[in-house]
Amino acid sequence: MKISRNIAASAVSAALILTTGCVNPDGTQNNTGSGALIGGAVGALAGAATGGRHSGENAMFGALAGAVAGGLIGHMMDEQQQERLRQQSPQTLQTVQHNDQIASQPAPPPPAAGQPAAPADAPTPLKVDDIKALTAAGVKADAVIQAIKESKAAPYSAADIAAAEQANPPVDPTVIAFMKNPTS
Repeated sequence: MKISRNIAASAVSAALILTTGCVNPDGTQNNTGSGALIGGAVGALAGAATGGRHSGENAMFGALAGAVAGGLIGHMMDEQQQERLRQQSPQTLQTVQHNDQIASQPAPPPPAAGQPAAPADAPTPLKVDDIKALTAAGVKADAVIQAIKESKAAPYSAADIAAAEQANPPVDPTVIAFMKNPTS
């Protein structure tokens, strides 16, 4: 019984370490993965807390049930976020999806000697209105910063920064700091 509790405690500890958030391969926030991790950890804790002879089994069952429920809730959050962005700013959604597609493509092989390089599809720089739309749709600051990076947006002007600072809803301060200093 002590071994089962140690295993459950180790599993919960590992899950809690990982709950800082999951990301997609392109770096955008993945609420489905985060929800599954958090749900699994909470479920394991709840299962282990029931005690008794089967606390280890209860922890595993709780982790499984929590991971499934958390994953479903996180997936719904991802879909709602995307739907809000589609309704509020379809052009921003299209720009972000275009940039995500470019970022996920493998780098082209180097051209043969004497051959010109194939033209690469360029990302579309995000404008301040895009950043404000992402914020209004509830996209997390880390994902907005990743979208700015993928877009290879030119340095933002003082007027752009001021517009972001005055946005309603407010743009996250870490996003504004990144806009001011994209090398940080």
